[in-house]
Amino acid sequence: MGRKLSESLRTRAAVIPQDINTPRTSGFIDVSGAGRVMAVVTTAAVAATKKVTVQFRQAKDATGTDAKDLGAPVEKVAGSGGGPLDLTAEATVERLDKDYGFIAVALSTDNGAAVLGSAMLLMGDNRFNP
Repeated sequence: MGRKLSESLRTRAAVIPQDINTPRTSGFIDVSGAGRVMAVVTTAAVAATKKVTVQFRQAKDATGTDAKDLGAPVEKVAGSGGGPLDLTAEATVERLDKDYGFIAVALSTDNGAAVLGSAMLLMGDNRFNP
């Protein structure tokens, strides 16, 4: 029998469901021991042609010391009929700057009206799984 997917990943709630029309950033999560991270984002209905943006942020500690963006943001645009969106953003932990070991997930939208959104942070290629 093969290994379960849940045995290969560590997961952390990043952004709990809330209105992302006001940009939301999770707390900084320790990613030590992980090789890769992925933010899995889901939203409620977004108006046609409006987008949702997810951006990783990196910091030196859990309080956000010297926080800055990590890589380019990932955006997804709602189709002509609008509707809920699902998107992911990925990064390798080796891309973090020296002395940085914490990642946050930032979510936003240009929808103009309230949109509920949430994000989970998945950590893979782990040296260990709690």
